[in-house]
Amino acid sequence: MEEDRRRSAAFVMSGFKSSPTEATESTPRALLAPPSTNRHADWRRLPDAAVARVLDRLTVLDLFRLGYLFSPRWLHIWRLLPLYLHDRQFTTPPIPAGNVAQAITNVLELHVGNGVQFVPKQGGGGGGGHGGNEVAAPDGGGGGGGHGGADDSSSDEESGLCDDVIAHDAAMLNGGFEIGRVFCFRVETTRWSLEQLNRWCAALHRGRARVIVVANLHLPGYPRFPQALLDCTSLLELHLFFFTVEAYRIDRLLVLGLYSCAWGLGMIDRAIHRESEIRELAIDGVEGSTFRLADTRLQTLRMYENQVGTVAVDNATRLRKLHMHHTWPSRISINGAPRLRKIVSLDLFTTVLEIQGIVIKAGMVEQPPEIRSVRYLGLRVNYTTMVDMLPRQIEQILRSFPRVKSLKILRCDDVTQAEGLLQWNDAHYDGNNFFDGLECFNYHLRWIYLTGFRGGKCEVALMKAMLDKASVLTQLRMEYSTGSLPQLTLNQLNLSLRNFKLHTPNGAVRGDLVSFVAADASGSCVRLAV
Repeated sequence: MEEDRRRSAAFVMSGFKSSPTEATESTPRALLAPPSTNRHADWRRLPDAAVARVLDRLTVLDLFRLGYLFSPRWLHIWRLLPLYLHDRQFTTPPIPAGNVAQAITNVLELHVGNGVQFVPKQGGGGGGGHGGNEVAAPDGGGGGGGHGGADDSSSDEESGLCDDVIAHDAAMLNGGFEIGRVFCFRVETTRWSLEQLNRWCAALHRGRARVIVVANLHLPGYPRFPQALLDCTSLLELHLFFFTVEAYRIDRLLVLGLYSCAWGLGMIDRAIHRESEIRELAIDGVEGSTFRLADTRLQTLRMYENQVGTVAVDNATRLRKLHMHHTWPSRISINGAPRLRKIVSLDLFTTVLEIQGIVIKAGMVEQPPEIRSVRYLGLRVNYTTMVDMLPRQIEQILRSFPRVKSLKILRCDDVTQAEGLLQWNDAHYDGNNFFDGLECFNYHLRWIYLTGFRGGKCEVALMKAMLDKASVLTQLRMEYSTGSLPQLTLNQLNLSLRNFKLHTPNGAVRGDLVSFVAADASGSCVRLAV
């Protein structure tokens, strides 16, 4: 059970942007030395702001072993910094796994003390010695990683922690500082007891925590998450794994993630009600015939492992991202989503796409309705089942999204014996007229990602058909799991692309304006056809 839960939580958290706590895990030691032009200088006379920047970069264990070296006021300075506490911080240097939960408790309670106190800013500011008490904001103060971040990058599929919370806090604290404030608390892999959970929640309540992520990996069933913390007015973002959650004021959060949780009747309805404050909702375990999203403040909907017949988006004027991870409804109906920029991942085999009441399908005669706001589109395909109809289906889908600039195609099936692995001299589609006249191919499409790549003949045939017509493409990237693509197949792919570049009518490909990258899950990349 624990291992299954660990994998499930890791999958979700892999999509989160890094938090400032991770700077303490990777910062080179050279960057941790305090600034000094005189090697005989007394480090204890460093300005508080300089000490704060050093303390903010130390690992938790180094902080308590070395903090006193930088200032006799180090504990006070540290408590003036908003606390970003992540259980991953306790792995470098490692301490016994059984001691991590208690260590988290000790650090949290020491930082919070009796609760948040406001400290007015003193005049003078910033000189030497103790004359300047102004404490610098943490490096990377753009924060916990941003659900509300811009989505004009190809990596914006990641989730994170509210960017706008930090801006809000900075404005509120213009006249001083808070001591004992907790900004972000993340416990994802640690074993803990119910007593420790209750102590954490009490401290987080006193510390007026903004962002909380807690995973229950080892306690059987779904223990009830403490109600008092759910009612905490400072809390703006909450992610819970394997808990029972009942909260009638849950709709005042900005971000809510409930993963494999049990919840009370009507909770999801409250979360997506038009008066709800929630901007981002991530859920799994929803069952039913229809999940309907109407006129709400919701900007991002992430669905994990849900079993629903229809996902209906009706007049969702603020919705920007629709993510469906291991959620493949039989129908997606979109009627009025003028700001929708990203859809991931639309299953072309099991899901019918309906826009403004018209089903989008290959071979349709009438001009399909368009959603011109979408820039990022993720498709899930089955090459074995769809075979030669796949290019036409993708082409028809793209006619409804004419301004897509990033296209991701995920293969969900294995290469069959009938398909076979690619050879460098495989024939192209006969009489290829796929993707002719597509606005996105002519003017907008910059990136194509073939994920779950297995090196099958059908994959390469589709790839070449797209490369023939994508006139503004800059990169085609093939991503595969480590060890799944034999070196011989990779060599054949390299030769195939070299040969293709000599014969394609696409001037961008012939002119080496398009880069070809093969990347495995470990991050190792190989440039092809160079």
